Amino acid sequence: MREKITRQAILQVSEEIVNQEGYESLTLAKLAKALKIKTPSLYNHISNLNDLRNELAVHALKQLSHQIMMSAVGKAGDVALKSIGLADIHFMSENPGLYDAMLRAPDPQNEEIEKISSEIISMLLRVLEPYHLSEENAIHIIRGLRALSHGFNTLERRGGFNMNVPLEDSISVAFDTFIKGMITTLKK
Repeated sequence: MREKITRQAILQVSEEIVNQEGYESLTLAKLAKALKIKTPSLYNHISNLNDLRNELAVHALKQLSHQIMMSAVGKAGDVALKSIGLADIHFMSENPGLYDAMLRAPDPQNEEIEKISSEIISMLLRVLEPYHLSEENAIHIIRGLRALSHGFNTLERRGGFNMNVPLEDSISVAFDTFIKGMITTLKK
């Protein structure tokens, strides 16, 4: 007897496909084959591929939000910021397809994507409150942390760190330097 297909099962198998084979490899035909159903049966649960990709982006943002929150619990200041950056890199490394889904959500005006993204920004702004920065300067730091995390992850995934120095050490030094430099510069 075949297992009942649910939207959750579709999302789970889609996540496996994008994380193993890449975001662009997700097609409804491939998904249906993995679920052992015919492609038209998917339309009982999703509207189309863009609908599925939006749902993957929402799922990814929820996971990232949870990881960021858990990484900052019980920490403050520079330690919290560095933990958040490291959690971001870890999420990207463990979920490359989901990370790409967040970056390439077909509908950036999706209310749920906007809501979760805003919640993540609000969480990061709260972590930055003890520095007494303007909101604009806090956003500069958030963008910088994201760019640093993205850069390390992207280069690592593409084999760009083939040197005889531990990557974790480089990441740690980069985050420490970035955080101290940005906070010092923007508090003036």
